[in-house]
Amino acid sequence: MINGTFLLINGWEGVMGTCSYCGSRFPLTRSTRKYCTPRCKTNACLDRNPSRIRAADVRELYTLLEEDFSTVDTLRERLRRIIAPERPPIPQVTFGEEQDGVYVPKMD
Repeated sequence: MINGTFLLINGWEGVMGTCSYCGSRFPLTRSTRKYCTPRCKTNACLDRNPSRIRAADVRELYTLLEEDFSTVDTLRERLRRIIAPERPPIPQVTFGEEQDGVYVPKMD
């Protein structure tokens, strides 16, 4: 620190960044662009929404492909329970009229 400013190895003086995970200020370098420490980088990675499906869920999806469903709403609800159990149930939408268990769409 020279005269109240930071002198870094790469020649940048006094450049401070804000950590994208914890919000603390830190001297900005080439290796620390978004996060103040490797721990913040790891925690930010773990907090993001998962981009992969667990192996148990994949097995459950394969068994789901083998089953027959009476309605699309039943299939959608079953998929929601496998993929996103924390989300609220999907509301059932009815279109047209149902007669004798058969869906007849209206052309109005």
